[in-house]
Amino acid sequence: MTWYLSAPAAVQGITNGQLLGPITLSGGALASTIVLGLGVRGSDRIKIDSKEKAGWTGIVTGTLYMAAGGAWADIGSGAGSIPTSVLGSDSGLGDPGLGGIALCLTLLTFGPRWKRKIWPALLGISDAVVYGQAAGVWGILINIIRMAVGHVTGGA
Repeated sequence: MTWYLSAPAAVQGITNGQLLGPITLSGGALASTIVLGLGVRGSDRIKIDSKEKAGWTGIVTGTLYMAAGGAWADIGSGAGSIPTSVLGSDSGLGDPGLGGIALCLTLLTFGPRWKRKIWPALLGISDAVVYGQAAGVWGILINIIRMAVGHVTGGA
């Protein structure tokens, strides 16, 4: 057994600004999913007690899903395909465009008085996917979230 007066070189300090060590986008998507699930179901530590918190946590989670790719992106794409098929050009409601769908989703996420926080959380995941597809101001928001997550995790 070796005793050190100071920490060995392998564990000294925070490497490359990564406070928690390397976290991939898949790890971030998983953690965000757990936070969302625990928060909306009720946790003594994780409080998602308003539709705003649920919606924004859903948007961040959906953004992480799409950025992580693979199975995570499939989950996000599935969530994002529901509102585009219900409100899109083949719905019989005309063609509101992706920007119009993004606007409607935002109104549905944050507008109603939701009794259960799961609905704005799930709508938030769909919001993120549609925002990325719609581009414009919606895409800027998603890029800001991606850049912030990349900065925190040390990823791109």
